[in-house]
Amino acid sequence: MFKNYLKIAIRNLWKHKMFSLINIVGLGLAMAFCFLQLIQIQSSFEKDTFHPFPDRTYRIVTAAKGNDGKQYALASTPMPLAEKLLSDHSVVEKSARVVRNFGGNLNNGIKTLRVSGMFVDPAYFELFGFKLAKGKPCLEPRQVVLSQETAERFFGNADPVGKSLRDPELGDFTVTGVFASIKPFTTHLQSDIFVSMASFADLNQTINTDNWLDYNAYTFVLLTKGSNRTQLDRAIAQIAEDNQKHVAFTDIKEHTFRSQLLGEISPDTENLLNNPHVEPLWKIATGLLIPLIVILLAGFNYVNLTLTRSLSRGREVGVRKVAGAKRWQLVTQFLTETVVIAFLALGIGYLGLVFMQSYIHVRWLHFEVSQTYLLWISFVVFTFLTGILAGILPARILSSYEPARIIKGEIGPAGLGKISFRKSLVVVQFVVALVFMTFTGISNSQFKYMATDNENFNRKNILNIPLLTDDFKLLANEMSKLSDVGQIGLASATLNESAGKAKISRIGSGGKDIPAQDTYIYAADASFIDNMKLRFVAGTNLPGASADTSVHFAVVNERAASVLGFKNPKDLIGQTIMLNASKVQVSGVVRNFCFMRYELSVAPLVLAYDPSEIKILSLKIAAGAPKERVAATLSKVWKQFHPHESFVFSWYEEQMYDNYADGGDPQFTGVIVVIVFVIAAMGLLGMVTYTTEKRTKEVGVRKVMGASVAQIMALLSGGFVRLIVIASVIALPLGYLLGALFLQFFTYHVSLGPAVFFQCAGALLLIGLGTIGVQAYRTANSNPADTLRSE
Repeated sequence: MFKNYLKIAIRNLWKHKMFSLINIVGLGLAMAFCFLQLIQIQSSFEKDTFHPFPDRTYRIVTAAKGNDGKQYALASTPMPLAEKLLSDHSVVEKSARVVRNFGGNLNNGIKTLRVSGMFVDPAYFELFGFKLAKGKPCLEPRQVVLSQETAERFFGNADPVGKSLRDPELGDFTVTGVFASIKPFTTHLQSDIFVSMASFADLNQTINTDNWLDYNAYTFVLLTKGSNRTQLDRAIAQIAEDNQKHVAFTDIKEHTFRSQLLGEISPDTENLLNNPHVEPLWKIATGLLIPLIVILLAGFNYVNLTLTRSLSRGREVGVRKVAGAKRWQLVTQFLTETVVIAFLALGIGYLGLVFMQSYIHVRWLHFEVSQTYLLWISFVVFTFLTGILAGILPARILSSYEPARIIKGEIGPAGLGKISFRKSLVVVQFVVALVFMTFTGISNSQFKYMATDNENFNRKNILNIPLLTDDFKLLANEMSKLSDVGQIGLASATLNESAGKAKISRIGSGGKDIPAQDTYIYAADASFIDNMKLRFVAGTNLPGASADTSVHFAVVNERAASVLGFKNPKDLIGQTIMLNASKVQVSGVVRNFCFMRYELSVAPLVLAYDPSEIKILSLKIAAGAPKERVAATLSKVWKQFHPHESFVFSWYEEQMYDNYADGGDPQFTGVIVVIVFVIAAMGLLGMVTYTTEKRTKEVGVRKVMGASVAQIMALLSGGFVRLIVIASVIALPLGYLLGALFLQFFTYHVSLGPAVFFQCAGALLLIGLGTIGVQAYRTANSNPADTLRSE
């Protein structure tokens, strides 16, 4: 019987090729996103399944109780716990600490890259299955091991072992090894760089490694052979009891520890704090939302087109029922068709997945899993369920038709009250597509605002050169003689996340000082401020730099003036304030601008010239000057002063763009929007095609009666255009609301103008009118003699 159902389904799909193609392609595009999400889910469950001792490796987590009675569950622990377990309890064979607080800009003499890393104990290389492709573990102070990706970013195909990386504040680090890629596996211990724990004390002198109330370390232990989890739990409970007696708890009342098997870490079922790179279950469920919406829209296409063709399918139902078919047999027949369509769409979905893998480069997306057979089982099961769910409604509606009503002609296209159910589905499709597009347009506008030139500070035609020594004046003087080089500014760092911290206070009358306030600070000269095109609201720029190494003058932003107690920035001009332990005179106040991350609140800022802190030359390059020529001429000057050092530079505009483009999110969201619109347009195309075909004879009669092509096109397309207008009226406010909520995460953000809405509505109308117009024009130009010949 099933074989007959399958034959009939294939014949029916082949007979109506265009409708079948629309359903298969639309469903396949949607499946590609669902398959991608299934990969993310499986990779979450497969994290850290490749380590050598999965049944004996545990992570210790903390449960702390605050003075207010609240409970806090943390994935991290105090630093002394690992050594305490190893030295006092025989149940533990090895212990390893991980501290995730290493990060910054590292330079290899050629390029500077921002990295994030962690300190690791020597046992880290024994507990876990991370294999070294080159070199050896980092054991001594200032030794590091790089991930394969980081090694390639810094050194390309060259061997990095033995080479150095420099941090402008922390100094040099020697590369001792490179980890091999762990693909197709994933881990929650992902990092760009791994630093020896022997370096921790020297690089973190303010952190007390014996502090039992500092929960910034991650403790991993390997049990001795023959030991079990119960013994480990007793050991950590004993340590917690000992802490309660000897540790002076202040902000919290008490803490306890418990074990977590390595395989229990991901996904996070407990919403632990301090648990990076581990997805909680709620986040995984939320991540399914967009793919499910997309596939729901594709399912709408099948429901819509099937119900649109319900009259012709109704005759089929009538014949089958007269021949003795039961309703469940008809339902099975229709479901077989949708399942066949779903499995044909499986091929399209897989091709879409391959395309996304080659086109979308987003670091947080995974395209591989270790157990591919499980992945394909999930693909097949998902495809089967998709076919059943997409076909169940049309199958129930069509199988309910009565033969007598079909013969009398009482059955028409399926509807729902006065509002056609099919039309409602079209509106929903375009509403979702337009909301997606509007929100994506707003979010991409914010990305463009952050990544390209904006009103905060100038980054066009600026070339930054990191300095190697404090003797920069001769170098700057020689470079300033070049024809392509304009003004050269001096700064401690570029305007991004590298600002220093200081204290400022207002000197009150009678010698009484106002309490000091925290501020960010850049060492900068007047030329740097000019190059960045900062806008003054009061006062003037810094005076010209002198040979004096002391700081005498400062420029502050409006926020700094406010925290110092000056409501009017003009009142601060000429005033003397305390900058750390030095007195400086405020020469000017600049408008507040984003000098760090765009989502952070407005912070006080001080710009003051301090020659001992200058680390960057900021060159203003003539507009239109060829970049290759500029780099070549500057390199020659550099080699005169540093013949043995590589010339390192960066174009500020490219550097800032790369900082925000690294995630690749605009590519990802752009593909989603395109697919949603394609699905909606294909569904509309199917409805328009079927409707115009059914009205071909009507068009012939109207043309004979004198109707023009334009009148007929208006008649055929008017209803569909109204649906698109209705969708726009509903979707644009929703898209605006979501976009406005998204922008609220940013202190500095793009203004919401009408352009993005006109673009989105225009794109929707263009796609809709193009889809409708082609079919309406073909039908309107048909020859009445051909269409009415049979009459």
